[in-house]
Amino acid sequence: MNANRMVEVCREYGPRLRPGRGSRGAPEPIRHPTPADLRRRRSADGACRDPAGTPRVRFGARRRSPCFFRAARRMATGVGLFACVAGLDGGPVLADSAAPAQELTLAECIALAMQNNRDLAAGRLGRQAQKLLLETAEDQFRPAPALNVAVEQAWSATELGRADTSAIRLSPTVTMRIPTGGAFSLHLDNRVTSEDTADQFIQLRFNQPLLKGGGMEVGTAGLVSARRRDRIGLLGFESAVTGLVTRTILAYRRVIRSVRAVEIARRSVQRAHDLLDVNRALIETGRMAEQDVVETEANVAERELSLTEAEGALDDARLALIDVLDIDSRTQFHLTESLEVEPAEVDVEHGVQVALENRPDYLQALLGVDNAETALAVAADAREWELNLTTSARFGHSGRSLEEAYSRFDDDYVVGLTLGVPLGVGAERLRRDYELAKIALRTSRLRVAELAQSIDVEVRGAVRDVEVQFRRAELAREARQLAERKLEVERIKLNSGLTTNFRLVRFEDDLVRSQNNEIGTVIAYLNARTALDRTLGTTLDTWQIEVEPPAGGGGYE
Repeated sequence: MNANRMVEVCREYGPRLRPGRGSRGAPEPIRHPTPADLRRRRSADGACRDPAGTPRVRFGARRRSPCFFRAARRMATGVGLFACVAGLDGGPVLADSAAPAQELTLAECIALAMQNNRDLAAGRLGRQAQKLLLETAEDQFRPAPALNVAVEQAWSATELGRADTSAIRLSPTVTMRIPTGGAFSLHLDNRVTSEDTADQFIQLRFNQPLLKGGGMEVGTAGLVSARRRDRIGLLGFESAVTGLVTRTILAYRRVIRSVRAVEIARRSVQRAHDLLDVNRALIETGRMAEQDVVETEANVAERELSLTEAEGALDDARLALIDVLDIDSRTQFHLTESLEVEPAEVDVEHGVQVALENRPDYLQALLGVDNAETALAVAADAREWELNLTTSARFGHSGRSLEEAYSRFDDDYVVGLTLGVPLGVGAERLRRDYELAKIALRTSRLRVAELAQSIDVEVRGAVRDVEVQFRRAELAREARQLAERKLEVERIKLNSGLTTNFRLVRFEDDLVRSQNNEIGTVIAYLNARTALDRTLGTTLDTWQIEVEPPAGGGGYE
C-alpha cells in the first residue's frame, strides 16, 4: 500500500463525505438478509458455505511490535503515517448501496481519523497559539528598535511680547535585554526648532541587577518556562493523537469481530438447514419420526435469530467506526486486515524503563517539577535586596543646524548604584510567595513519584494481560478445532442412526460458541497488545507517526 493509494482513500472518504457537506439525497436504508433470503441463496450459490467452517484466523504469523516484540512487520506508508497492515482478508460489505465498496486498511483508517477528527483539528489550532506565545517569549533577548517622531508648538510671554516656537523631534531607540538580567539601551535624539537652533545627543545606558533579578537562572526564567510550557503542550497533543489512534484501532477490530460473528452465524444457519434436509430425508425413508423434526426446525429459527442479532451488532460496530473516522454514514468499505496471533516476548523491567522515557503524562510531570523549581528560584530571588549598577554615556551638542550640532560632541559619563530594601507588608508577601513555591515544588515531586509507581503497576499488568490473552487465544483455537471434530463425528453418527438430533444440535451450539470465543480471544489479545503500546507510550513509534519536533532551539536550559 503506497502513499498515492492512501491519498486517494483520504480524498474519497475525507471532508467530501462528511454529513451535511455535499451529501445528496436522503440515506438509503440498510437492508439485511432475511431468513427467507438465506434459504433462497443457500442452494443457488452457496454464499453462506465455508468448507473449513472456521473463522479466518492465523496463528504464529510473525509481526513486529514496539520495543519488545521480535518479529517482522509489513509497513504501509501514507499521509505522514507509516502503519502496520496485515495481509488482505476480504470481509463482507459493511453497507448496502449501489456504489462499489472500497478496501480500507487499518493504516488508512488511522490516516482518515487523523485527517478528519475535529478534536484533533482544535488541538492543532491550540499548538499554533502555543507557538505564537513561545515566539513572544523568544523575543525578549532580541534587539527591540523603536522610532519616535514628535512635533511641538510652544507659546511664551516675555517683556518683549509673545513668542511662538515650533520644533520637530526625531528619536530612534534600541533596547536589548541580556540573559544576566541586565539591559542595554541606545537612544539618539535630534531636535530642530523654528528659531534656527538644533540640538542632538546620543546616550548609551547599561543597567545590571547585582542582587535581585541578577544572574542567568533568574534572567532566563521566563524564556525557559515558556519553552517548557510549549513542550508540555506538545506532549498533550501527542497524547491526544495516541488516544485517537487507539480508539480507531479498537473500533476497527470491533467491526472485524462483528464481521466474523456474522460469518459464523451464517454458517450456523447453513448447517441448521443442512441438518433439516437430512432429517427430512430420514423421515422419508422411515428412519426418523416426523415429530422429531420440530426440534430441528426450532434450531433453524434460533440460528436465524442469532444471525439477525449478529447483523445488527455489525451495523452498530460499523457506525461506531464511521463516527471515529468522521465519514459519511452510507460509506461502503471492506476491512482488509487479517487477524494474526503471535507470541509476544516482553521484558517487564525494560518495559517500565521505556514507559518512563516515553509516557507523555510522566514527561509532563517531570517538566512540571522543573517549572516548580524555576518558580522557587524566582520567588527566592524576589526576597533579595535590589542593588542595581547603572552606567551611561552621553554625547551631544547644540548649534544653529543639525550639521553644526553634529560637528562636535560634548561627552558626559555617569556610574551609579541604587539600593532598594523590601520592608513591612511587602517583605511578608514575598515570604508567603516563597513558601507557596516550596509547597508547589514538593507537591509536583510527590505527583511524579506517584505517577512512576502507577506506571510500574500498569506496565506489569499490561504485560501480564498480553501473556494471558495469548494463552486464552491458543486454548480457544484448540477448543474450536475439537468442537469441529466432535460435530463431524456426531453428524456421521446421526446418518448412521446412532445418535439424536438433540445431541447434534447441542454440539452445533458448542461449535458456534467456540468459534465466537476464538474470535473474541484473538481480538482481546490484539487489543491487549494495543493497550500495552499505549501504556508504554510507544503507540506513535509503532505506527511511525511524527507529530512535530519540540520548538525552541536556544540554550539556557
